[in-house]
Amino acid sequence: YPTSHTGTSVSRGRCCRESIDQGAMGLDVNITGRQRNYILFIGIYAVLSAILFAVVYLTDMPSSVCDGYFPYADAMANGIFPYTEEVWAYDEWRTWEYPPMAYLFLFIPRMFAPSVAGYQVAFIVMTGLFFILGLWCSERLADRMGHDRLRIMALYSVLMFLMFEFLTDRFDMIPMILTFLALILAMDRKYTWAFVVLAFATTVKLYPAIFFPILAIYMLAKGERMGALKGVAAFIITGLAVLALFYLCGADPLSFTKYHTDRPLEMESVIASLIEFTALLGLTDVSYGFDFGSDNIYGSLPDIFSGLMLPLMVVVLVLLYAHYAYWTLRSGLDKSKLRPDTCLVLTIAMMTFILVSTVFSGQYMVWLIPFVLLLYVIPGKREEKDTMMKLFVIGEVLTQLDFLVNFGFRGEGEAMSALGILILLTRNIMMVVLYLGLTMRLIENDRGKLFRRKARAPE
Repeated sequence: YPTSHTGTSVSRGRCCRESIDQGAMGLDVNITGRQRNYILFIGIYAVLSAILFAVVYLTDMPSSVCDGYFPYADAMANGIFPYTEEVWAYDEWRTWEYPPMAYLFLFIPRMFAPSVAGYQVAFIVMTGLFFILGLWCSERLADRMGHDRLRIMALYSVLMFLMFEFLTDRFDMIPMILTFLALILAMDRKYTWAFVVLAFATTVKLYPAIFFPILAIYMLAKGERMGALKGVAAFIITGLAVLALFYLCGADPLSFTKYHTDRPLEMESVIASLIEFTALLGLTDVSYGFDFGSDNIYGSLPDIFSGLMLPLMVVVLVLLYAHYAYWTLRSGLDKSKLRPDTCLVLTIAMMTFILVSTVFSGQYMVWLIPFVLLLYVIPGKREEKDTMMKLFVIGEVLTQLDFLVNFGFRGEGEAMSALGILILLTRNIMMVVLYLGLTMRLIENDRGKLFRRKARAPE
């Protein structure tokens, strides 16, 4: 067609007539590429959700949503406020083990469905909405870092789909997506909102709190002192407001912390898998039992390490914060690596919380997905990024094998098979290798800063 004004008008008029004609036939051809991306991934999510619902509904497959979340939600619907009475869930009397706002998201599906099956459908719809929010975050991340939208959205979706039953049968995706959103807000320089969202995520699942010092140091390193002060204030005020609401209702919203500090060594944790392997070799003795909603190991070594892991985690995190603050707040250092180093520190902090711990449940792999995406989009060697991604994907696959072998074919509290121990040990070793590799990368980056500073120093 001609490129003149008249030719363009004719061409545009023809396109309009075609759209009208096709619209009259019930065809919508005005779908943009962006909309097509969303439709594709949401459609896959919907199909997988329908399959999972059918499997749970038609079989006796255990379900956290049906067996655990619904009883809590039903208790709240019948007037029991969180942390005030025990609830019959998972076939036993249970305390309230989650942070306060987690129960908001357990209660929302119950507002729309009084039956167990209806509750599961509503819960799947709710997690689907958070999946869409995560799609938007991954799209925004691609835009901010100059990457192809479809590629990053597809990567996000694949990593999520590999852990699918942990998305729709757990609520762990919710704090993960909220944390992802907080990081995107920080990238967009909406710092106060980033801290507000991060604080709210912390009241849903405790682990987002470990990123609070990192974001504050990051803002100080960028010279955003007033923004850092506002962010810190917003974080504290948001957290205190949630706690005050529960205290005013006569509940103790911090009572859940005792539940977790008293937990024994969960059998999937890194240190537990090493002890289990030594027991398999006949070098030590362990026993298995089910308590605190998980399978645990007991014995002389497990009892020692169950009390050491939390203090050790705190020490490692404090050292990481100190290292990050030292290298980012020093004057005269090259700030070009600030964002890549911050992404590394965020990921290492998350992995510290997971690996240096008494618990490493399968859904914890979901927590890492935003940080794997962050590391993939920051500047760096393609080979290193591909290796990291392969290790993580293999870790997800091994987590599914662990879930199948150690939970699908094994009763609660029963001893693990040799195959189950080896699968779990392999998964944990691969995650430790990834953890150490990222730590070495951070140290090398910071040594590079030191050498550059020395090179610039006057003789």
